[in-house]
Amino acid sequence: MSSFPRADDFIPVFGRDFVPTGPNDFIFNHDIEDSLSAIEVPLPDKISPSKNFHNTRPLSYSNRKYSFSTKYEKFHVTPHHRAGYNKIYNFRRSRSFFFELVDLISDTNQIELKIYTNDYHMSSIPIQHTSTSRLPNIKFQISKLLTHFFSTQKVIPRRLQPKFFGLIRKKLLERFDFIKSRVQKNDLTNHMTKTFFNFSYKKYRFYFGIYLPCNHVCTNDRFNTAAQVCTTPVPFTMSKHRSACILHHKKLVLYTTPKDEKSPYNNDCRNPKDFHADLLHRRWASKRIYNHFSQRLGISFDTKYHAYGLNNVVKKGSDCIYGKVYFNFKHRHSTSLRTEKRQHARFESLRRRVFNSSNLPPNANRDSQFLAAKRKCFLFDAEQHICKRLKHLCYKKKFITPLQSYYNFSLPFPDQDIGIIPVHPVKDNNVPTDESIVSTDAILDKVPPHLIPLIPDDPFYAGGLLNQPSSNKIKNKKLQPLVVGSDAWLAHMEEIYNKHESTKRHNEKILAYSIKWDTDSDRAEYRECLLDNVMTYTDVFHDYEVKKLEIASRPPPLPVPKNTKKGKQKKKNKQADNASTSTSTPDIKTDKEILEDLDDLVRYYEDHPYMTRRQARLYEPDTMVMDANLTKRCADINGNLDSHYGFHITKKVCIALDRLGSDTSSPNDTK
Repeated sequence: MSSFPRADDFIPVFGRDFVPTGPNDFIFNHDIEDSLSAIEVPLPDKISPSKNFHNTRPLSYSNRKYSFSTKYEKFHVTPHHRAGYNKIYNFRRSRSFFFELVDLISDTNQIELKIYTNDYHMSSIPIQHTSTSRLPNIKFQISKLLTHFFSTQKVIPRRLQPKFFGLIRKKLLERFDFIKSRVQKNDLTNHMTKTFFNFSYKKYRFYFGIYLPCNHVCTNDRFNTAAQVCTTPVPFTMSKHRSACILHHKKLVLYTTPKDEKSPYNNDCRNPKDFHADLLHRRWASKRIYNHFSQRLGISFDTKYHAYGLNNVVKKGSDCIYGKVYFNFKHRHSTSLRTEKRQHARFESLRRRVFNSSNLPPNANRDSQFLAAKRKCFLFDAEQHICKRLKHLCYKKKFITPLQSYYNFSLPFPDQDIGIIPVHPVKDNNVPTDESIVSTDAILDKVPPHLIPLIPDDPFYAGGLLNQPSSNKIKNKKLQPLVVGSDAWLAHMEEIYNKHESTKRHNEKILAYSIKWDTDSDRAEYRECLLDNVMTYTDVFHDYEVKKLEIASRPPPLPVPKNTKKGKQKKKNKQADNASTSTSTPDIKTDKEILEDLDDLVRYYEDHPYMTRRQARLYEPDTMVMDANLTKRCADINGNLDSHYGFHITKKVCIALDRLGSDTSSPNDTK
């Protein structure tokens, strides 16, 4: 009991535990003129009642108030990949708000709390708040930040704000505890805890979270090499205070602790690619089989790893080391009839999507369905065996026996015994080999490597890619297919390769448009085409107007003096005509002709944007659907609008003026 603190051991701190008394403060012993020391004061047997008990107060409290401010801080990132936990950086269809909390007293006189957001419509003017504590607690800080948010947003109506205020504050406090628990752990795992949660109101989507800075060193400007600390909010956090934004995900330190590893490697000395390669090698050598089950689709299948032999590298030019095998497909529906119905509907929807993407007809044969499912790595039958190449782990050179000394990880078939005993790779009967795709005949050695993956299963005949005979014609005339490796066969394969490359380039272009416009491929292609038409018309119209201004700014031509010597002038003109016909000089257009040509181009490109929109309406009506405007306010929640009280504004007639200023609208066109 000696270590328990006593009341008489307490030493008050000046300015914090008590405040000196002033002339207007109440003193408990005001009747005693001569104040006694602490030793001379006698202890009375009974406590004398105070004359005015309401004026007494503890000496350890103070009426001092501390002020702090809250404001918005904007952030923006440039990468386009914003899926998964990176959805917080998307600003077109959602908004993110991360609350910065302070748990330490700073050196400054005033605390400044910030809300990091990607909504640039929010006002950056700070709001002042007061508190009786120099460092407010976390709940008080979140409350003031939420008050700042609700006072500046224009989406959630005032009558619903008290309901959502308590809900969001509760979620933020829970998220703060989750983050604190995850960050303080010292586990060597890669488990992640999100720093945000989803919140939606009608068609509006928000992401609220706790602000954690990235704190990775970066250079914002390529011309400025000074090191700066990244302050972008992070979407997740890991143990040992590991976190990173979308720009610095690759700088995270990841730990590799495989279950089948007896002596773990040093994570600081090896490349993550080497870890992955050794892990695949051990799993292939141990012939481990992994069971997968999907509760959403009601299916199950097995996977294992397969190592391609040296013949694929030396003779066929394949550089992949391993492949992943999918087999043993089964339907495992739920015992509940309602859940089973939903699982069946999801699986059939996925199956139709896979076959429709390969342009398969409904009555396609079984082999065509297997081939289409193999391209998408989709299992739907128990007889399927799909071997997917792992292209991220390859040999360094093709058509050469790989040497173990060139690699920092173990190879499935090393070369140290090749000079003495030929290597015979282990063949797995459950794994389909590449013989079904590429034949092992000696004829295919003459085929270029880029044509081998595109060889179709069905033979083709003379006549080109677009002039193949029908099945009846082949049967009646007994046509013979082209010999594999012949000149005509190679020419046919080159046509297939050119078509494949053009389709690939077109798909890459459509993908770039989709990333640029942040929408699906159809809308992106329509918007890019419409943009090209508008820009072409704008350039042509600009050239036309510039030429008109150039002609108008020229001084008037001087009058030509009359020449009395007509005979000599005719002779000179005839000589000039002969010289012009003898030399092949191009005709020089006059300003009037140039202006007419530009006017024809303006008239030609003037209707292109309108025709593009008309064709999209007729043939692709879905592409005309515009994206939702998040900043638009509804009339039923805005009391300042007249439409809320039943007054409707009459529609105005839209007058369409052409380039010359004349009215081209019809009386039925309204806006």
